[in-house]
Amino acid sequence: MNYKQNNLKTVTSPYLQQHKNNPVWWQSWSDEIIEYAKQENKPLLISIGYSACHWCHVMEKQSFEVDEVAEIMNNYFVCIKIDREERPDLDALYMNVVQLIHQSGGWPLNVFALPDGKPFYGGTYFPKEQWIELLDNIQQMYHNNQPKTMEYVDSIANGLNEMEKIELKNDSNFSKNKIKDTFSFWKQQFDDEWGGFNRAPKFMLPNAWQTILRYGLQTKDENYLIQTKITLDRMAFGGIYDQIKGGFSRYSVDAYWKVPHFEKMLYDNGQLLSLYANGYKFFGEKEYKNIINETVNWLKDEMLSPENAFYAAIDADSEGEEGKYYVWTSNELENIMKEEYDLFSKYYNVNAFGEWEDSNNILMRLTDDEDFCKANNISIESLNSKIKHWKQELNNVRNQRIKPHRDEKILTCWNSITIISLCDAYQAIENTTYLDLAENCMNFILENQWNGEILFRNYKDRQTTIPGFLDDYTLTVEALIKLYETTTKINYIETAEIITKEIFNQFYNYKNKMFAYKSHYDTPLVNETFEIYDNVISSSNSIMANNLFRLGKILNNDEYIKHAKQMLMNIDDKIENHPSGFANWINLYLNFTFPFKEIVVVGNENKDYIKKIQNNYIPNAIFIGSKKEDLELTKNRLIDGKTSIYICENNTCKLPLYTIEDALKTL
Repeated sequence: MNYKQNNLKTVTSPYLQQHKNNPVWWQSWSDEIIEYAKQENKPLLISIGYSACHWCHVMEKQSFEVDEVAEIMNNYFVCIKIDREERPDLDALYMNVVQLIHQSGGWPLNVFALPDGKPFYGGTYFPKEQWIELLDNIQQMYHNNQPKTMEYVDSIANGLNEMEKIELKNDSNFSKNKIKDTFSFWKQQFDDEWGGFNRAPKFMLPNAWQTILRYGLQTKDENYLIQTKITLDRMAFGGIYDQIKGGFSRYSVDAYWKVPHFEKMLYDNGQLLSLYANGYKFFGEKEYKNIINETVNWLKDEMLSPENAFYAAIDADSEGEEGKYYVWTSNELENIMKEEYDLFSKYYNVNAFGEWEDSNNILMRLTDDEDFCKANNISIESLNSKIKHWKQELNNVRNQRIKPHRDEKILTCWNSITIISLCDAYQAIENTTYLDLAENCMNFILENQWNGEILFRNYKDRQTTIPGFLDDYTLTVEALIKLYETTTKINYIETAEIITKEIFNQFYNYKNKMFAYKSHYDTPLVNETFEIYDNVISSSNSIMANNLFRLGKILNNDEYIKHAKQMLMNIDDKIENHPSGFANWINLYLNFTFPFKEIVVVGNENKDYIKKIQNNYIPNAIFIGSKKEDLELTKNRLIDGKTSIYICENNTCKLPLYTIEDALKTL
């Protein structure tokens, strides 16, 4: 292959395709390009981003599309472009480098490394002149001061080893008092007025609020329940939520959920769909039901592929401007709304508060519909009719605009998140379309991404090219468990166990009893990574530990539960001072410190019984349903002519119940 040219024209990644016409000689990551760099004795310039990344587009326009800059890059470096969503292993490795150097990170991520991939410097976004100066300094150091270069290499390598060190713990005291102290510390970070955590920019962190909601329920502590509701309300009212079409943007740049970073990511919307489904189960708010329906409709209309899987993301920018597709001028709105403009502008805050940049407005709300009706002397029925009309009118206008770019790659892990969320939505409001979407998506994964040994990560243009990472495997298992508990179809739990065994084969580390992020079957990187910190998506090790606990309960496999406990012991001492970074681990902690139920329903009506029970918010339970005795926990429990409900805890079951009402009273 000729490496003195841009070779991104043949790749399937939409992000890499965005750079195929740059004058930079971009290459995709491969063993061959590493060998070429060694032969040429050129350092690697590794640039990582994703298709919906606003500042990635800015740096491309300022530097990567400029011949003057490209010439420097081509002369002195082997330049590699990486889609972080396709290669999260490389992104995690080199993000750790930048965080070691600068104590912060982000995208675009730009790292300089030896020809073998060992890093020695990195950063994020650089303006053009600063980037040119950095390129010159780096190439001079590499070629003229090798001792200094190797000093940086060794320092970073030592730092990475420390970051990835996980000690095997032999004992840990899981206690309610310890977790109470953790939540008390967490509570200090709440934003009591606007919801979420008291900081800006403000990320939604649905895994944190799932755990906080559960803790509030199990401890009957109103503080956590109220704070969760404030957060759900404020996010639903804010500009972070697309008030016209549905679906959430990635995060808010301010503390008020007003100005979003406008890209819409599949993983955010999947997790938030689950959160609002559980919120609807517990609080019963009609608003949350609307969020569920609108978000699923947005997924169907904008993100669903012909193969019944879901695309990855929608860009923040259109026509070169961030948010242009979503914002409105007051004159534009007045022309559309005509005589209803006054009420509309009050409802959606087309005023000084809602105004953004260049006289554009971000539609958002500050009160619920009942309070708005009282303040404006209008009936709720009339308001609902008007809202429906307003949304139709504005969607008609917006559909005539140039849409932001859609990243049409399909990622196994993010689709698994979406399957989980669709099951949660189905449980909450019993719309069978949602369950159909979930099952169709899982069928796609099992037919196209899973070959019985390897689960592939990506799918684009009928090609799947990258073996999966730990998050692909663990989230697929979690989705299979959720589908089993929702449908009681035994094949889902059987497949979950098969893939779990493959995870042990490919990812297990016998020294620390955790799971590496990258399969042992794949070419190793310069540093092995273990994903343990929960972020906007829960860490793959925390997902694995939770899966092992639930699978252990469903399959009556104590070894799985012991292994989950060991993984939790390994990170237990980190939790108390950084709860947001261990939110999903804390969920597992609650399994071991608070009552956890096995709800076993046996008989011809088991599906209907489970469906009705799952309308309620019961986070501390697994569900097993069957017409026959096909799992260990269903044996000797079939009573002819009856559907029986057994509620069990710590391997002890109460006497069977025969009505849903009695079961809910017991729970």
